[in-house]
Amino acid sequence: MGFLGVRLDQDLEEKIRATGRPKSEVVRAALRAYFEGDRSPNQEVLIREIERLLDEKILALNTVKQPPLNTIKQKQKALNNVKQGDEIIRKAAQAILACFDEGREPLVGEIAEKLGLSSGSLGMYLKPTGIKTTPTGRSGIKGRYFTFDLRDKLEDVLHGGWGVYK
Repeated sequence: MGFLGVRLDQDLEEKIRATGRPKSEVVRAALRAYFEGDRSPNQEVLIREIERLLDEKILALNTVKQPPLNTIKQKQKALNNVKQGDEIIRKAAQAILACFDEGREPLVGEIAEKLGLSSGSLGMYLKPTGIKTTPTGRSGIKGRYFTFDLRDKLEDVLHGGWGVYK
């Protein structure tokens, strides 16, 4: 025998309790009366209510909530990410130039750590500006360094001369 879980409002619950019979028997009797054609006025009310509840249940089961594919909210979020990207690029350029002013070439991990990013994320932000690291060894430490030849590009970035995020 199949199971059917249906929510009943307080009024129907009280009416079923007043019969002194189990809920399942009342519902089965109402459904049999509906399908067999024996409909007294009391049963007609119960049948309509059961139909309404079943329709609600079916609708709830068939409704699958999926996130919208293309919304204005998502487009605004993308614009915010571009502004955030601009700020990250500026901060990275400032940090790299500060290291250059100290007379040293920084590792990508060092700059990424200062900005709270992974080195891969920093590379993704800087890629459109043409600022790339060079795999090198300095003082016995191998890694990807921002080299002094990037100074002109970095200064250009600080003055807003890159086109991707503008």
